[in-house]
Amino acid sequence: MENKPSNKPSNKPSNKPDNLNNLYGKTFRRGLFDFHAGEAVPEVEMDTSAYFAAAAKAGIQTITFMTKDAFGNSYFDTKIGHKNRRLQGDLLAEAAVEAKKHGIDIIAYYNVGLNSHVAKENPDYRQRTADGQPVTEAFDYYDILCMNSPYRDYVYGQLAEIARNYEVAGFFFDISYVWEGSCHCEYCQRWYRARFGRVMPVSPEPGTEPLRQWQTFQREIRHHFLRDAVSQLKAINPAYLIGWNHAGDPRFGQIEADENADYFTSEFHPPHYMYGSLLARWKRSFDKPFELMMPSEMGSWGEWTVAPAATLKTTAAIAVANGGSISFGHVAYPSGLLKGQVSQAVMQAIGEANDLVKELEPWLLKAKSVPMVAVLHSIENKRMLEASALAESPDAAHLQGIHRILTEGHIHFDLIDEHKLIEAIHLYEVLIVPDQAYLSEAVEACIREYVRNGGCLLASSRTSLYGEQGVQKPNFGLSDLFGVDFIDFSVYSTSYLYPIEAGIKQNLPDLPILLKEQSQSRLNVTANPQAVILSGSMNPAVEAKVHRHVYHQHAHPANEAPYPAVVAHSFGKGKSLYIAGPIEASYWQTGSPWLRNFYLNCLHELNQQPRLRVKAPLSVEVNVMGQAQTPDQASRIIVHLINVREDKAAGSKSFIEEVALVTNIEVQIQASAKRVYLIPGGEELSFTQEKDSISVTVPRVDIHAAVVIEQSE
Repeated sequence: MENKPSNKPSNKPSNKPDNLNNLYGKTFRRGLFDFHAGEAVPEVEMDTSAYFAAAAKAGIQTITFMTKDAFGNSYFDTKIGHKNRRLQGDLLAEAAVEAKKHGIDIIAYYNVGLNSHVAKENPDYRQRTADGQPVTEAFDYYDILCMNSPYRDYVYGQLAEIARNYEVAGFFFDISYVWEGSCHCEYCQRWYRARFGRVMPVSPEPGTEPLRQWQTFQREIRHHFLRDAVSQLKAINPAYLIGWNHAGDPRFGQIEADENADYFTSEFHPPHYMYGSLLARWKRSFDKPFELMMPSEMGSWGEWTVAPAATLKTTAAIAVANGGSISFGHVAYPSGLLKGQVSQAVMQAIGEANDLVKELEPWLLKAKSVPMVAVLHSIENKRMLEASALAESPDAAHLQGIHRILTEGHIHFDLIDEHKLIEAIHLYEVLIVPDQAYLSEAVEACIREYVRNGGCLLASSRTSLYGEQGVQKPNFGLSDLFGVDFIDFSVYSTSYLYPIEAGIKQNLPDLPILLKEQSQSRLNVTANPQAVILSGSMNPAVEAKVHRHVYHQHAHPANEAPYPAVVAHSFGKGKSLYIAGPIEASYWQTGSPWLRNFYLNCLHELNQQPRLRVKAPLSVEVNVMGQAQTPDQASRIIVHLINVREDKAAGSKSFIEEVALVTNIEVQIQASAKRVYLIPGGEELSFTQEKDSISVTVPRVDIHAAVVIEQSE
């Protein structure tokens, strides 16, 4: 398609801090010493000298080290808190000395919300549910306190103790959460009245202003606590790097709080490899360094074993190939026969994964995602849905669905919010807007201008159909761009895609394709005369009920509906393609290969000359990163290929143990190359240059391989 927007970065100067030059931007191998030892054992011991020597041997560069655990026990000499009575000496002081010997930087881990000692002495500090009951079994075991109570000063006091008395490079806050349904403590009720001029609601109704205010209030508790914690610590040492668990997490979407973080962190638990990739793609769009924290144990924290080395290598590859760093959680045995030790098997597995990362580091430093395809995940839409009575798929199915479609389709893409959209959408060749029911007027205007100037848009389902308060509008806000008008929703819970035009029929069986999603139905729309219908829709014979059904589940396709399912439309210099149903969520829930292939066909129809084409098995994920010598030119392009075979065991947890080799991956990318080679080994690859594109074949990929393209000037 002609007149596409330029993919070159803007020459405009940036006012953002150079986050890639700080400690977190220059290091990629981390450890999380998750030492929640408690006091239930007769002793708590730690051989710090042997530990840091082993950590250094395993290639760990920074360690997030325990200072206060989930029970409320401190592991340093504190005048404010409760020191673990089973511990002899000052563990943090010992760690600081040993870490310095090995050139390891310590990030002080502090568990904010959980503290049984303070909870027992100050029951008014506890988070409380609407009926006034304290939350006493958070995460099944713990007492959780309110960050809006005077407990916050206790926390700030301990953080200041650590900052003033110990050599640490920064801080990591865990469990800075408002528990679901909380907090109705007396301090929060007082703050709520002052904030909104009304009594705190007990059970606000969906779609009402009281619910929106309540959700705003819950976010503000966390935001204000974290904002002030960062401010107080930076007053002591402006160089501190400060972050917290789930900073930069799309499920949280607490962007106001996250603006105060120097780095982003989220937990990454195998075997959910695909979700780690989703987290990384979202985090990297905020231009801050980030890490994925993976327990080295088999599945979760505190299982006292180790996952296979191939699993740790895979998670490390996912993290760094997506632009981040990997942090492996581990812990010493605090008591008993093995007291004070971290298993050699654990450190060996971590070391093998870190070896993979270390070899890649010259090509990871200051690498940024090359803009190609953008997927919009609107925080404003997320909040509108949360406050409304609109049906929404569980676990953000549309987001996970589009992520899976594109990774299996070998599409390099970024997940962006509305702020990044307005700032940088002109850099992308395609924008995907998957079922974003509410878009602000500013976002709609930005998308309209993007397409008018030559951009390509793929949108689906309810996109732009709702207002800020969750009320359905008479028509799509972007109806002129889509080339369709909204009529109503189908009365059937399932639908079928049929007939399908030849242009988007590749790799599909010649039959109606089921479109099924648990909470949403197809939208009935009409196409304007200038639009092109690429697929029709069919209704089932009946709406399946116990008293009326065909076979076990839903009925077969029977009647062609008078409404299109897919509509293409030219707009200005650009083009849009609209899919009238929740196809991304349906794919996540059904795993239908036909829905994936259908979607990829639509994407190809929209953008027939993409900057990148990759032919590979479904297991191969693609990321394209650039390293620039000047602000407006990526002199080096790195195409990462991660082979993530998701082992299945009938619903049981499974881990990557064996590496399944794939061969002869074909890569075609718009670039002008003077040299192409594999990393980390440096093996030269032959390539074909045709006009502005090169073609190269990657001979093999086990867990990870990357092609470096040194571009011609």
